[in-house]
Amino acid sequence: TRALVTTGRCALAIDWGDIGPLSLDPGGEAIKNKMGATVMMGTKKVLDKATGKLVDCDATRCPHAIDGINYSPFAAFGGWTGGINAKADDKVKQAGYNFLSYMNQAAQSNVDVTIGWTGYNPYRNSQLDNLEPWIKAGFTEESAKNYLGAIKDSLNNPNMASDLKIPGTAEYQGVVLDRELARFLAGEITAEEAVANVETGWEEITERFGRDEQKNLYKSSLGITN
Repeated sequence: TRALVTTGRCALAIDWGDIGPLSLDPGGEAIKNKMGATVMMGTKKVLDKATGKLVDCDATRCPHAIDGINYSPFAAFGGWTGGINAKADDKVKQAGYNFLSYMNQAAQSNVDVTIGWTGYNPYRNSQLDNLEPWIKAGFTEESAKNYLGAIKDSLNNPNMASDLKIPGTAEYQGVVLDRELARFLAGEITAEEAVANVETGWEEITERFGRDEQKNLYKSSLGITN
């Protein structure tokens, strides 16, 4: 889908922030400074957990709604990380640390995030607030403000949903969910069967890792300590 967008053959994509900088690459001329970015779509209805039904938003159910629409941007993937082998020689450890430090300092990273093929998206305040590197990279001021504004609106939304960070995440999402969605989209099973299969698969994974342990780790990943 991403390639279809950058070549002007697809009008809409739900993706990370890569498409913005990729539009500046030689293959992105079709959409360069012609694309727009926004937060993930919201809804005027939310799930009532007590009844299992969708109900209208109100000030109590959707305290962070904007003009009656409840948004919950998804922080997919969870970001890049760097690791250094604990058993490595001290000089190697220091060299590794110096490299990671260099890559993430503003002087280097504020340019890297404007280059599509790096896979980096803005993650420092200076990258989100300073338009100069983006304009230098090829954005117009209007396009840069739109692109960075959508990312800031997503990151600052109180309802932002973080990616799952517990044991078995790859199985929950990459095995069970992906498999059943693919079967549903292929017409092999109904929506109800897909939901039931996902629930069964997730329950099996949860039981294998331990329900209480998974619950505690999930709460910890959200910063909930009580």
